[in-house]
Amino acid sequence: MKVLRKVNKGLILTIIVLIILSIYLIGVEANRNKEKADIEKICKEYVELTNKYAVMPEENQKIYNNSQITAGEAEKKKEDLKKEINTQMNKFAEELKNKMIDNETAINMQKEIIGDFLENSNDIFSSAIVKYNREITKIRKFDFDSDQVTVAFDTKIDVETKYLGAELEETTKKENFNANLETITLKKVDNNWKVVYADLTYYGGNQQGMMGTVTYNMM
Repeated sequence: MKVLRKVNKGLILTIIVLIILSIYLIGVEANRNKEKADIEKICKEYVELTNKYAVMPEENQKIYNNSQITAGEAEKKKEDLKKEINTQMNKFAEELKNKMIDNETAINMQKEIIGDFLENSNDIFSSAIVKYNREITKIRKFDFDSDQVTVAFDTKIDVETKYLGAELEETTKKENFNANLETITLKKVDNNWKVVYADLTYYGGNQQGMMGTVTYNMM
């Protein structure tokens, strides 16, 4: 009988632990579901911020005919563009501080991604990005892990690029791309969700695109 009582006590304790664990897990899942709307909002705001800085200001979108300026002038204009891109990226980094975790390496990584895109897609003698808009079209999943979450989503990207044609006329190329399963990872800091890393694909200009359509307009 003593052995039976011990078995019964052990079984009862196990059942109690399982019930408490189940209640805890249900509560965690319920809280996560409540937070999904805020997390999605933060992801969309982050994407909007990258849209803002993926395009140079209008005064830095001018394209020059390099046959009409000296080699020295051409080099100066290239250097001027690099300086403007650097200025743009410093402004971007300042705004990232409000969206991302307090980690200089994480912020610099995102800054370099956009900076590289600007350098590769803007050439003062051939092309300039004049519009870049990424829009989240569908949330695929929220992958929670303790105080972090990775959000996977699909996006639509609209890009408008200005080119200088062979006859020195300006031509505008409009491109549309679809990107699947892009991700943003966030971490909860002081009860607020902050971006840790964004894995976004950049198309358009001199970059190679996929799954897109292209239209041209003569200006």
